[in-house]
Amino acid sequence: MTTVQDKMTMREDAKRIRMGAHEMYGIKAAEAAARHGLGLFNSFEKQAIIGAYLPMGDELDPRFLMHALARAGYRTALPVVTAKATPLSFRLWAEGDPLDAGPFGTMHPTAEAPDVVPSALIVPLLAYDADCYRLGWGGGYYDRTLAMHSEIKAFGFAFGAQIVDHVPREAHDWPLQGVITEEGVILPRKQAV
Repeated sequence: MTTVQDKMTMREDAKRIRMGAHEMYGIKAAEAAARHGLGLFNSFEKQAIIGAYLPMGDELDPRFLMHALARAGYRTALPVVTAKATPLSFRLWAEGDPLDAGPFGTMHPTAEAPDVVPSALIVPLLAYDADCYRLGWGGGYYDRTLAMHSEIKAFGFAFGAQIVDHVPREAHDWPLQGVITEEGVILPRKQAV
C-alpha cells in the first residue's frame, strides 16, 4: 500500500476510536486536557496569541482551555479557511464574539475581527504517534500553515486513546511540538541519530 492508502485506512479506524473516546470521556477529558494545556502555555509570554479551533463532531473540545487561557491573559484566535489547498488565516476571537459560517461546516470570526499570526496553535487530529506526527482529515490546511509560518509552535489536542504506533508520513507532513491529552502533555520521543 502507498502512504496515501495507509492514511485513508488509518482515518477510518481513528474515527471509530475518537468517537468511542468522546462517548466515554467527552467533557471530563476536555476539562482535564485544559488543565494540562494551561500548564504548558504558562511558559509562553503573557498576551501571546494562541490559535485554537471550535470542535466539530467528536473532536476533543478546546473551549475549556481557550477560556482558561483568556482568564490567564492570553488572547485567542480561530482559523479561517479562505480557499481550498491554501494555508489557514487566523482572526482574534474571544468567548461571546460573533461567528460566521465557513466551508466544511466550520465557524469562524467575522471579517471585522483582526487578522493575526498566532504564537502557538492548538490543532485537532484523528490520530497521533509518539513522534507527535498527526493524522488529520487530509486537507493539508495545518501543514500548509506551518510551512508558511515555521515560527508557530503547534500542539495537538486529542484523547489519549487516539495514539497509534506510527502515523504514515509524507514529505509535506509537519510534526507537532507536542500533544495535549486528558492524561498529560506528550512530547516527541527522542530520535536516534
